[in-house]
Amino acid sequence: MFGIDPYVFETLWPSLVGVAGMIAAMVWGFIKIRHLMSNDQPKK
Repeated sequence: MFGIDPYVFETLWPSLVGVAGMIAAMVWGFIKIRHLMSNDQPKK
């Protein structure tokens, strides 16, 4: 059986935090780019 003991938790949580941080950065960047693209009106 797969159990979460303190050793597994100590070795796993930095990776999970890193993955969550990368996902958050990608979502933030995607929202920022969409916002900038929607505000970018062609000026002619």
